[in-house]
Amino acid sequence: DSYQMYWTLSPKDFMNRMKVEYDKFWNNEREQKANDIELTKKEVSILASIVYSESKYVPEYNNIASVYLNRLKKGWRLCADPTVIFATGDFTITRVLRRHLATPSPYNTYLNEGLPPGPIAIPTKEAIDGVLNAAQTEYMYFCANPKFNGTHRFAKTGAEHQRNANDYRRALDS
Repeated sequence: DSYQMYWTLSPKDFMNRMKVEYDKFWNNEREQKANDIELTKKEVSILASIVYSESKYVPEYNNIASVYLNRLKKGWRLCADPTVIFATGDFTITRVLRRHLATPSPYNTYLNEGLPPGPIAIPTKEAIDGVLNAAQTEYMYFCANPKFNGTHRFAKTGAEHQRNANDYRRALDS
């Protein structure tokens, strides 16, 4: 969000203002939704930061969140490419390669189970709400759409995902 503030505002007053806005955002309904998916507010924000980093296409946020929540429920690693990019510290990476997946870091969700220790970005309200309103799906995978239109293809099975990933790799290579 944007807020009108003056340059004379003290750091303490700034923090107090942000706390007021935070408390307004985390109303009873959102807190209940976080409880319903068995995540703390911090965990929702961490997951939302990954969802936000995966896509800027808001209509897919609840499907992307669904994939990660499904993985968490099954005890799978999240295997989220944006966490690997964060772990490397190289934000110019546009194509995550196998060598990147080996980056040692508590933020690398290819190596570590569960959520990373903190957010990898500042998630938008839409990303947080995407997590809180995650779709009820059986999706376990998603891959960028080879049409390069900012959308994704979602899959329930590894075989279906592999086909989607191969289509995307071929489109990238061409």
